[in-house]
Amino acid sequence: MKFSLSLLIIFFSINSYSQKEANIWYFGENGGIDFNTSPPQAIGDGELSTREGCSTFSDSNGNLLFYSDGRTVYDKNHNVMTYSDGRLANDLLGDSSSTQSGMIVPKPKSSTIFYLFTVYRSSSSDGFNYYTIDMSDGIGKLIDEDSDGIFFTNLSAGLDNDWTEKVAAVRGAQCNEFWVVSPGRNGNFYSFLVTELGVNTTPVTSNVDNVISVSGARGYLKLSPDGSKLAIANQNQNSILYDFNNNTGGVQNNGIVLSNDSSGEGSYGLEFSIDSKKLYLSTYTQRTGTGATFAINKGDYKLFQYDLTQTNIPSSKNLIHEQIFGSTDYPNGGFRGALQLGPDAKIYATIPTQYDNPPNGDAGFLDVIENPTADAADVNFTKNAIRLVAGTYATQGLPPFISSLLLPIEIIDTD
Repeated sequence: MKFSLSLLIIFFSINSYSQKEANIWYFGENGGIDFNTSPPQAIGDGELSTREGCSTFSDSNGNLLFYSDGRTVYDKNHNVMTYSDGRLANDLLGDSSSTQSGMIVPKPKSSTIFYLFTVYRSSSSDGFNYYTIDMSDGIGKLIDEDSDGIFFTNLSAGLDNDWTEKVAAVRGAQCNEFWVVSPGRNGNFYSFLVTELGVNTTPVTSNVDNVISVSGARGYLKLSPDGSKLAIANQNQNSILYDFNNNTGGVQNNGIVLSNDSSGEGSYGLEFSIDSKKLYLSTYTQRTGTGATFAINKGDYKLFQYDLTQTNIPSSKNLIHEQIFGSTDYPNGGFRGALQLGPDAKIYATIPTQYDNPPNGDAGFLDVIENPTADAADVNFTKNAIRLVAGTYATQGLPPFISSLLLPIEIIDTD
């Protein structure tokens, strides 16, 4: 029988789901959520203890493969993974105090090889590196893929001695490739292509008018799911939106300054909506404490939306949620925190109240932007949407993913 696929295309477009590699999240103080159920359920079996950086990856069925804070890799059984020579993989060159300490990328056309990109905290020569993880045995081992006697490759060597705490990834214009992007502090973005041949260690370098300060090295970097935009939050400096070319890996030097942090409103969390038309930014303004008392500082948290379809994007800035220190509703205010797009197309937020006073300053809940593609006036923000397992907490970080993994799978008629 001959029939048209057009109606089937419409059906699957409406009833589509993102790929399941991002279905398990681990973060913070043993915190976690599982998107294999709807709504997602909190889980508390993770081993992480991290103030910021974390990364997680699952298989195509949503089963956990491994996770990391950039320093230690844990397998699906929550044991420390080993190198192929038997040593424990607890000495990687990432850092749990780095905003985005790790990004996991599968090797195209391989079902067993994965790359873990690690970023050390700012003002360190350890910079940006990657490790190869072989999942052939179902548990995983870190291997010396190129047989040079070293288990990691330093991608930042010779590029910039002072790296930032940021990394993002997106699918390239071709199906079987990914771009992994990380900026130095010298005004350059470096894009590394990952193909079936492995990681190309010679980056595409894009120079932009944005030299990043030491404090600006903190804050998130995100690529839009459609691969057309790049947003960077440079804490206590600024947040900027650029055009990204997912064919060449280039960042265009046409930055639109979304916020200037000179007033003390520090940019930190970033996330695009699933349709790449809205951008969300979280900020933190310190109100109490200085220097050594930073760990118990109090301040104001704000969450904003920008409409990327507008001609004047900065003027489209709208406040979505705020927690003002000393207010009736939020006497403890809010500290800096991540924003992360979920497999359900909602954006999840962690809003601790302090830097490091567990568990008093940590968050026992995740908050949710229920409909991120909506115009600001229609956005629904749910405070305390997901209660985490008792005794587990979210801190400042949530695991970043290859942004295009979160796109719905579309069935198309190639004719």
